[in-house]
Amino acid sequence: MDIQSIAIDRIIPYWNNARNNSKAVKPVEESIKKYGFNQPLVLDKNFEIIVGHTRYFALLNLGYKEAPCIIVDLDEEKARQYRIADNKTSEFASWDEEKLIRELRTMNVPADMQDFFFEPIDQLLGFDMNFIPTNNYVTEESQSEAAKQEFSEEMHRQENESFRKKAERIEEGLEQERTEYIELACPHCGEIIRMKK
Repeated sequence: MDIQSIAIDRIIPYWNNARNNSKAVKPVEESIKKYGFNQPLVLDKNFEIIVGHTRYFALLNLGYKEAPCIIVDLDEEKARQYRIADNKTSEFASWDEEKLIRELRTMNVPADMQDFFFEPIDQLLGFDMNFIPTNNYVTEESQSEAAKQEFSEEMHRQENESFRKKAERIEEGLEQERTEYIELACPHCGEIIRMKK
């Protein structure tokens, strides 16, 4: 895959792009500022954007003069299909909320991710991330340690609660089995046989 650096002013947004990217540009700008630009734009041979309009506008707003790009040799029909397919495929994905919350809770500063969420992260996590003890002599380091401890305790509480619920479900299943089955010992070999009532 050949990645080329193309001058921003040579790149052409597709005139009939059906994806409304306006609300996504600012979060992508924040992502680029925090983590760098790591996903090339995909252009046709005329440097018209097939995939990457949001990234293009974010780079433009951030003052980039060049963008890493991949040039693909697709005819116009295939390029139009790919442009739609790339955006539509993301709609099939969903979040595993439990894993997402666990991932956020194990971060030192989950609030740094707020730019990428519609809802307040502290509500998602179920506690106030900005809580600071009232002791005037608390240092930044101890505040950080206290926050880490709070995250850790909350994560363990959630895991214990999840484990307790699973144990209850298993116990309920066993209880149901006990009521549905009887155990008999074979008079010849002594083997225990379970039979449905």
